[in-house]
Amino acid sequence: MGKIAELAKSQQNDIEKPRVTIADVLKKQWPKIEAVMPHHMNSERMFQLALSTVNHEPKLAECDIATLLSCVMKCSALGLEPSAVDGLGRAYILPFRNHGRMEATFILGYKGMIALARRSGEIEDISARAVYEGDEFEYEFGLNEKLRHVPGNGEHTPDKLTYVYMVCHFKDGGHYIDVMTKAEVEAVRKRSKANDKGPWATDYEAMARKTVVRRAFPYLPVSIEAQSAAVSDETTGGFTADLSRVIPPSPSVPEYEVPESENEAQEPSPGRKAACKTCGNVIDNVTEDAELSDIKFQCCDNPDYEWVV
Repeated sequence: MGKIAELAKSQQNDIEKPRVTIADVLKKQWPKIEAVMPHHMNSERMFQLALSTVNHEPKLAECDIATLLSCVMKCSALGLEPSAVDGLGRAYILPFRNHGRMEATFILGYKGMIALARRSGEIEDISARAVYEGDEFEYEFGLNEKLRHVPGNGEHTPDKLTYVYMVCHFKDGGHYIDVMTKAEVEAVRKRSKANDKGPWATDYEAMARKTVVRRAFPYLPVSIEAQSAAVSDETTGGFTADLSRVIPPSPSVPEYEVPESENEAQEPSPGRKAACKTCGNVIDNVTEDAELSDIKFQCCDNPDYEWVV
């Protein structure tokens, strides 16, 4: 057979080869995602929001499909709709390159973190605010804690931010406050995967407020669900081992190949686990080729990770 005939046959085989879109992959895996969804969520609405998220951020189509499905599953499990579509700041799904591979990453938003904290039923009120140059601000820790903030009329831009703080009142009458300087917020931002894009670029104040709330989570009466969400922030969601992997797309074909049979589908490696010796938080699904220094998640003030055997 001549080269031209072979090429024509190869192209015909490519045309006849079954392909599915991201929507088809979502439909196939949706029962697993729907199974972890709380009763108050609308399954059809969540499905459409997942598709809209990919349309809003086209590079998600280049990500390992298992990581994309995992992030959608994480949003569903937490009862938080992805905010890239409506901009409400509950949760985000963004693409990042990890050791040469594109992965979808779950990022918890400020409003999502506040919503999770309030679900515990033990919190009367929780909020976080930003302090800017020109504001009157003073605080004191100790036996007689105090915090006073009088907003001024200065510019509310990231370069003018000086502090962020959070205040949580418990239903039993107690309270908890925490304050972070701009330098501390910047240290967290620089360790973040999304340090120069995503919500850090578009909603800096909200992310700064989320940062101080997240640091306070270990000291608040929040649910295990909320603690888990804080730990899985800026990861692939933690569900990749529970989802069937399909072959990633070719750069020239924005579609996903599917195995000819279910038996040929390969289960993803669950990855390794790392535990923080300081606070005990566990980071799941660390890639096999990663070093401890590659872990950018800040679980506490002084994270010190070791591999969990």
